[in-house]
Amino acid sequence: MLAAMQEIDLTIEKMVAEGHALARLDRFVVFVEGALPGERVRATLRYRKKSHAFARVSEILTPSPHRVTPACPVFGHCGGCAFQHMAYPAQLEVKQAIVKEALHGVANAAGLVAPTMGMEDPFHFRNKMVYAFGRQDGRTVLGLHRRGDWCSIVPAATCLLQSPESREVLARMLDFATSRQLPPCDEKSGQGLLRHLAIREGKNTGERMVHLHATEPHPAFQEIPALLGPLATTVLASYHKGVPEAAPPETTFVLAGEGLLRERLNDFLFEIGPATFFQTNTRQAERLFRLVQEWAAEAHPAKAVDLYAGTGPIALHLGRVAGTVLGIEAHAPSVDAARRNLSLNGAHRVRMECAEAEKIADRLREEKPDLVVVDPPRPGLHPKALSALLAADARHLIYVSCNPATLARDLTLLAEAGYRAEAIQPVDMFPHTFHIEVAVRLKKSAEE
Repeated sequence: MLAAMQEIDLTIEKMVAEGHALARLDRFVVFVEGALPGERVRATLRYRKKSHAFARVSEILTPSPHRVTPACPVFGHCGGCAFQHMAYPAQLEVKQAIVKEALHGVANAAGLVAPTMGMEDPFHFRNKMVYAFGRQDGRTVLGLHRRGDWCSIVPAATCLLQSPESREVLARMLDFATSRQLPPCDEKSGQGLLRHLAIREGKNTGERMVHLHATEPHPAFQEIPALLGPLATTVLASYHKGVPEAAPPETTFVLAGEGLLRERLNDFLFEIGPATFFQTNTRQAERLFRLVQEWAAEAHPAKAVDLYAGTGPIALHLGRVAGTVLGIEAHAPSVDAARRNLSLNGAHRVRMECAEAEKIADRLREEKPDLVVVDPPRPGLHPKALSALLAADARHLIYVSCNPATLARDLTLLAEAGYRAEAIQPVDMFPHTFHIEVAVRLKKSAEE
């Protein structure tokens, strides 16, 4: 009987979802943190359930040829990265294998999975990072949450997912908090002042937004724009006790600049506000959206629909190859942002509507599109959204997914309705993590 803190020797079979390595003790499954496929390891059991257990590597007995020394000195402590101990080409192979395994039950799909589209430089790619203030050993810290411990902060001064300029912003803001003796907020008690710092960057424009989140105003915050100088094109402060992404607009104040930044994506211009969703990896988003545009062009659509359109990046790309484009999005602020983006880019053939994907069957039936692109959240297509999609009866579909498991479920249902996958392309939007984006091109059988 396995018990917590027991040490066991295991041979790792493969990587699976959520960044765990899988091993078996006889037939009992053990998910191991910190191991790579093919390795022989000694692992310490953390806890077990009826059908499986979780363990953490304590010693590498036989290392994988793909094991490397992590570039980040706090890898394994910070919750940001899961794969920095694996050579990047091997990460791409693992992600392709995870997609193939997720799709093995979908007829003919696994054989279509192309090699993962990776990055030339898998560091410094994030255009948005959110850091937390905290206190450790009597001093103020600013960084990322420790793996498995939301209340503990790992200093992020060495984080390699952010730009060098972002690291300089962090250093100045930490010095500011320390020198002005501004207390971090204790998230358990709610006492204190400083909560989070969000940094957003226009990778193609050089603009940078610095957004401080605090429990209440403080006169010292007026010093921040001068402190950061050219490192920030706009500075904001929000006063609230919720998560940064949910900061109420009425509590957000612009300390310098316009309160937004601009970014270019494949020659399209976007305005990004403090609460605007935008793909976190600009370089890979450009490649993903170019791929969607190329696939769409092959369908020669007179009418295209972008379902779950967000702020409109896919709709804009479709506008280059389709006669008309209808973007549908349920989040009203995103629709407003999308309409501004359409206007900025003179996209006269693209229009946006605010509607829930689960309630648009009649609208899609009326639209009669040749092509529908769907980019749903991690839970995939709601059953009613799937029914609405099928009501459109489009000959061509493109499905962009951030979750291979729900993608597999939805592809099975689409296959039952006559849609067959023609191409499947994994895209590494988040190097060194277990996350993987997948684009699938589908076509409805002529006999349906």
